[in-house]
Amino acid sequence: MTQAQLIAHYFSDSDNDNDMEIQPSIDNETLERKKKNRRKWIPLCTYSDKNDVIKKIKDGGIWSKTHTNITNEGKRTYYRCNRVKRRGKPCSDSIHVLHHSENECVTMYKTEDDHLHNESRSIGINQQSKEVICELFKMKIKSKHIPEILEEKSLPVPKKQQLSSYLISLRKTYYGASTISLGEIEAWCQRNSLIPDDNDKPWLLKYQIEYEDEINKDDDNDSGDHNDNDDDNKNKFRFFFTTRRLLFNASISYKIHVDATYKLIWQGFPCCVLKNCLHGDLLNLNLQMNEQEIMLIADGAEAISNAFLKVFGTDHDVVMCWFHMRKNVEKNLYLVEDKALHGDIMNDIETLQLSTNKNIFDIATRLFLKKWKNEDKFLRYFSNEWLNSKNGWFEGLATHVPNKNNASEVTNRVIKDEDILKERLVLSGFTVVLYSIVNKWSKERNPTLINSKKFEHQPLITLSAWTHACNWVKLNKDVVSICNSDTTMYYLPAGEETRITDKEIKRYENCTFNSFGTFNSFGTYKSVYFNIWRVCLSNNPEKWKEATCTCPSFMKNFVCKHTVGISIILKYCKPPPEAKNVTIGTKIKRGRPSKAKIALLIQ
Repeated sequence: MTQAQLIAHYFSDSDNDNDMEIQPSIDNETLERKKKNRRKWIPLCTYSDKNDVIKKIKDGGIWSKTHTNITNEGKRTYYRCNRVKRRGKPCSDSIHVLHHSENECVTMYKTEDDHLHNESRSIGINQQSKEVICELFKMKIKSKHIPEILEEKSLPVPKKQQLSSYLISLRKTYYGASTISLGEIEAWCQRNSLIPDDNDKPWLLKYQIEYEDEINKDDDNDSGDHNDNDDDNKNKFRFFFTTRRLLFNASISYKIHVDATYKLIWQGFPCCVLKNCLHGDLLNLNLQMNEQEIMLIADGAEAISNAFLKVFGTDHDVVMCWFHMRKNVEKNLYLVEDKALHGDIMNDIETLQLSTNKNIFDIATRLFLKKWKNEDKFLRYFSNEWLNSKNGWFEGLATHVPNKNNASEVTNRVIKDEDILKERLVLSGFTVVLYSIVNKWSKERNPTLINSKKFEHQPLITLSAWTHACNWVKLNKDVVSICNSDTTMYYLPAGEETRITDKEIKRYENCTFNSFGTFNSFGTYKSVYFNIWRVCLSNNPEKWKEATCTCPSFMKNFVCKHTVGISIILKYCKPPPEAKNVTIGTKIKRGRPSKAKIALLIQ
């Protein structure tokens, strides 16, 4: 770019070279046409690239194109000041651009007059405001907060309609057109099906596209039974997005959290969120999962459970989300007419939920049904819904398995609040957002990052757990141990009791391993079974974190003060300095309960 100092000044009519002013003659017999006052144009600069001129004019934000003239020197494009109304009194200041005919250079001219109008007229959204709005849009700030942020930055705030229109244009720029065909979805799936080298770059592990005409053709050739469901004969599409890192985490896990969420896509398509594990197609990445111990955690939706059992087999456990189960039971307590009984019934159901194995659950269930046999309507609902079919809601179904589907539920909430801002997206836009969501999930689980979400293989023992364990050790309770080949059972008195008798331990064992006849009521079962805790601890000190306990705290958090406390007493572990120091006086009585007890004092 060079200054156009040697270019001669250019004179033209004030608005248009062909405009004339008509004035009546003195004798009103003829009309004399006079040209308007000619303008003097001063060259500003010459550019070798016309795009530089266009950018300079747009960045100024005060010029609007009016007309174009073709002259001997080249094409001249004129611009007016848009700070005044087009049909009002024009501004004396103006510019025009000459596209030279003999070369590709472009010269910008300006009138020698300055802006004389006092009031400025704003057209559209201020350029600086646009830049800030664009950045806020990328940061996923809600539209209702954008005006407040512009005011804080002392920038012009656009009208609601202007802001809405501009946000629509930004969505189209970043997310594409608002409509998408099934063929375009298939093309998009094909483009994103290549396995990338980047561990955090998403790609389509699987997709399925079925066209209506192909489905009908297959039905015509099929001589078997036909499904009359109209939805089965319509266009279908499914696709599954993931990354290398997420698949690796899946291969080392055996728990599947599945949940379907709605209100993400404007067309109403559901979106399934899978956590921790999935089936098949891992061999291409040299990954393999342990499918023998795999289990499902879901909210009881029959479609999800049936799909899981069909893929992995009926010999796998399906854990029913305790939160959803409890919520549905509370809704149906109206079947019990006496409202004073509602609290007692829920308390007993919570006791059932703490059953440590299937045998205990069956015993406690029969006692529960016997206790509330007069509430026929509620028991009929409870038996059909939560005992005969969806009965995987007790803690002892599987150890170290969450009893709630919070992992997927919280993820659904974050998607709606942070990723789509509680606004339903069209399918074409959702495909773009989906890419960024999966990419974010994968990066968050990069172990090299400071704030990464680590994939834990063992229960995390917090400072609070250490402190509670140390305080429990100080209680000086008797602990009776029964040693096996590779593990040891430790029987602990629950509550405020400090000692347990041989008779109580035998009665507890009968409750755990024997038949229903041990107890005659649900109250007797509660008073006996929840009077003693049993800790199972490996004799290998390195595996102390794998200990289990029958107390509710362990079943909820996979770690408790009893398992940590016993490990401290055995010197399998040492509490951190932040935890309270232990002045030991606890006794462990070894061997099967008998009159001869050996006490081990830990100093």
